[in-house]
Amino acid sequence: MKKTLKILVWTLVVLAVVFLGLELSLGKLVLKGVNAAASGTLGVPVTLQDADISLVRGTAVLKGLHVGNPEGYKTDGLLDLGSVSVEIDNSTFLSDTILIKEIAIDGLVLTYEKGLLNSNLGALIDQLSAGKEEQPKEEGEAKEEKAPEQKPGKKVVIEKLTISGSKMNFSMTGAAALTGGGAIPIPLPTITLTDLGKEKEGVTIVEAIQHVLGAIAGTAGTAIAGSAKLLGQGAEAVGEGALAVGEGAVDAGKAVVGGAVDAGKAVGDAVGGALKNINPFGK
Repeated sequence: MKKTLKILVWTLVVLAVVFLGLELSLGKLVLKGVNAAASGTLGVPVTLQDADISLVRGTAVLKGLHVGNPEGYKTDGLLDLGSVSVEIDNSTFLSDTILIKEIAIDGLVLTYEKGLLNSNLGALIDQLSAGKEEQPKEEGEAKEEKAPEQKPGKKVVIEKLTISGSKMNFSMTGAAALTGGGAIPIPLPTITLTDLGKEKEGVTIVEAIQHVLGAIAGTAGTAIAGSAKLLGQGAEAVGEGALAVGEGAVDAGKAVVGGAVDAGKAVGDAVGGALKNINPFGK
């Protein structure tokens, strides 16, 4: 009996040590994983400076996330996120759909570069949409590949996502006279999304990113259009085009959101109030 008790105690001790080691090293594993795999998933350079993950608390804090540009764009990058705080229902870790209670993004800097036919943000959204399309297969190939059926990946439901403390650096390719040779800073309002993926029993990570980028595009488009008097009438068309991209993504996501917020709310306070003619120079 004593021997059995000792074995049980030592087993518990070993398990506790293993769990503690995993808890302490999880942040490094996530950091390494993001820097290794995220670029391939999004199709653009992605780097992360720091990650703090706790399975016990069900929390994650990411700092210094940088998302680079699609090919052909000249600015230093597309998105820089100061910090991303995530609260997860840890009872759903082992389920097919992970419930994320809240994501709070603070200090977003969007570098919006408008090219001749598209923008860097629009190009990334297009890339992600194209990646979802399956290539058609020959009838014979379909039969051959039917046997190794792949298990669907994890999905997520995001109850609330907020993006605050944001700004946009706006530039147009070949329009140095309009932007003074550089990027023009334009403030962005808080963006809020709720119940993302709730009615579809979850969305993939890539789908969630698409909806968030669509909301950012809609807000950016409204900000640019609202600043057209400062940037010139050409910028109004740019803003309307960006807003159309954003609205399309948000409309697709509206069914996912399930009517918890309307499209105006989904793209943030900017859409609802039309930004009231944002002036980046504070006049």
